[in-house]
Amino acid sequence: MQRGNRMTEAEGGRLGDIDQLLRQWTIRDALSVLDEIDHRLAVLAAIEKLCGDETTDELHTLHPLVTQARWLFGPEFDSSEYSSNVSLRTAAEKIFKKRLSAGAFINQRQRPDIVVLGDATCSIVGTEGFDPADPTLTRIQNVLIIELKKGRSAIGREEMNQADGYVQDFLNSGTLDGTPMFRAFVVGHEVAAKTTREKELKEDGALRGRVQAVTYCQITRSAHQRLFRLKERIPARYEDVSGADLSAKVMQTASQGLLALSTPVIN
Repeated sequence: MQRGNRMTEAEGGRLGDIDQLLRQWTIRDALSVLDEIDHRLAVLAAIEKLCGDETTDELHTLHPLVTQARWLFGPEFDSSEYSSNVSLRTAAEKIFKKRLSAGAFINQRQRPDIVVLGDATCSIVGTEGFDPADPTLTRIQNVLIIELKKGRSAIGREEMNQADGYVQDFLNSGTLDGTPMFRAFVVGHEVAAKTTREKELKEDGALRGRVQAVTYCQITRSAHQRLFRLKERIPARYEDVSGADLSAKVMQTASQGLLALSTPVIN
């Protein structure tokens, strides 16, 4: 039997939902919110697919995904105020010393915060603000360091001590204005047994930095919680899309092509 122009109950319900949506939101506002949610879900899906794939070229797919999504590490880092600047790059050059060269900052114009080392990729960004003691001058207030280990690596005591040393070197570099608070995350596939997952750095009793070891699975799991567990409500979204295709979608560039392959890696 032909339905003709008769509307089913389900279709009527959907139209009612759309009508209610448009009463509360403009189409522009609704699309803006949905685009942001979709972007974040795509980032998480791409990381989950790529981090367990032994064939993944982590330097050119996984690492750019993680370092451009600071919100993965907590809402306090979800701010455009976090950026690279000359003093942070000067401090990095001083701290890494012989491990750096003129080409160590990958695609400096596009991603001046990324430094490629022999066994890791580091993103170093910070925020600036006016000094309460002298409101005429700005100081670096917060510094975020994300160190992503290459390969299917385990984070052990050596890696945690190394990150701890980086933070102490930054604090004592003499190139940063002010007394910023440092947050450093060492990211890998797993954390080795008997490894302290979090270390605090204090100076004269004041907390100056915190170093944390986290896994890719841990940061995506935490991010899904902050996204109201939407993955559980729409589990099939991106199910049939490859990690490489999702990476290209998120980065708005060809997969594997964000970082120049010709750039030298520092050993």
